[in-house]
Amino acid sequence: MHVYNRGEFLAVLDPVPLLRDGTEIHLEAFDPQPIVKAEGRHVGRFIFLEVCAFVTENFPQVQAISVTFSRQIDLFGGAAQLAAARAQTLLRIGATDVHISSQVDGHAGRFVVNGLWHYNQQNLEALHQVLEEERATFRARPIGSILKDRRTMMDRFRHVVLGRR
Repeated sequence: MHVYNRGEFLAVLDPVPLLRDGTEIHLEAFDPQPIVKAEGRHVGRFIFLEVCAFVTENFPQVQAISVTFSRQIDLFGGAAQLAAARAQTLLRIGATDVHISSQVDGHAGRFVVNGLWHYNQQNLEALHQVLEEERATFRARPIGSILKDRRTMMDRFRHVVLGRR
């Protein structure tokens, strides 16, 4: 699954296996593109919520989405805070069986967050509410805008330093 936002390539989720005779998908293998890695915000949460909404709107046979978040990112001040934020997001959209465990990969202080989101009216409303909050954040300052602003500032700086206007 390739994820785009306004034509900007954000991430790849691969594989996205179908489970339980095609009524459940599993999201885990998240490969963000450089624009997402360079963001100072938790774009992964926005992408996850958008993917969930996309699946519910386009694949009615999918009645559940299982999730495993294990990718380390340097946000929230550390791995424990990141795991807590991920678990909170899952709980806010109505996921069940949400749990945090230590990642068994030889690196101390890494965590895996798992959960299962079931399609029902209450969870769908919760998903849309949380997603709309995220969308508002990214409408105000689109993904990649900080990098674009930095490039523009550096271009202006180069012109001033080099004596060009």
